[in-house]
Amino acid sequence: MTALPIVARRFFFAPFLALLLVLVLVPAMARAQDRAQALLQFEGVQARYQAAYAPGAVARDARELLEPADQAIADNALKALDGAAARSFDVAASVAAIQQEVAAAGKGAAAPSPQAVAAVARFAQLRADYAAKDQAAKFEFFNRERAKPADPARTELLERMAVADMREVDFSSQLLLSSVVKQLARGNAGQFTSLPDRTLDMAVDTLWSRGVTSPRPRNLLTVARELEKQVTQALLAALPDVDVVALLAWRNDPHAAAEREALLGAYRAEVKASGAVAIRTMVRGWPRS
Repeated sequence: MTALPIVARRFFFAPFLALLLVLVLVPAMARAQDRAQALLQFEGVQARYQAAYAPGAVARDARELLEPADQAIADNALKALDGAAARSFDVAASVAAIQQEVAAAGKGAAAPSPQAVAAVARFAQLRADYAAKDQAAKFEFFNRERAKPADPARTELLERMAVADMREVDFSSQLLLSSVVKQLARGNAGQFTSLPDRTLDMAVDTLWSRGVTSPRPRNLLTVARELEKQVTQALLAALPDVDVVALLAWRNDPHAAAEREALLGAYRAEVKASGAVAIRTMVRGWPRS
């Protein structure tokens, strides 16, 4: 006789428990997304991805890494890369995927303080304003801000950022794509077009894994990473002290290291996967000799 009341209570409590889970989990998920969004804004991820992988950007950057002799013969290959990249690199999808990974890494942490959020917004605006300047104005800003005495708090905050590491990912991607373009332009497409898809993907993965090994690209990468850090240092120097304090406290909390690693890992994965698809698309569409 007691079975029915017990069953009834179970049915009564089930929706209650579900509601309780929603009330607990949804705010936690929202906090994680807030942190992830703030970190992507702080590191300038969307602007970086847009600049490097939006339509036209991939072929432009690949051209810049080609030697003059290869630039002169690479028009068709660069056009093929441009078309393949437009179909492969999806800025919105990649940024959303990166944000999800960062949110998972920062799950359970408190949302950034209002002071940190405001500081992130001001820093992002500084970066956007700098990007919009002409070369003379950039040079003037850079020299003025870099002339300020070294600040331990700003130096530490720069160390917590991922800008130089993301620049390395971009450079590695550009180098790989330009290497394929060079081979196509020189008439060496056969080494790619004759490979089955799986073997081609493995070859591209191997080339990526080797990284930058030859002296000239390695030197270019060192310069690119250092310039990225120095520009960011100049931007941080222009930020008010109170903002630096708020940002440093946020990036020194226990979840910050995991979020940074998730940001780098997800950014690398998105760039690497999209680049591999672009290479396969370009090679498969290239006329066989």
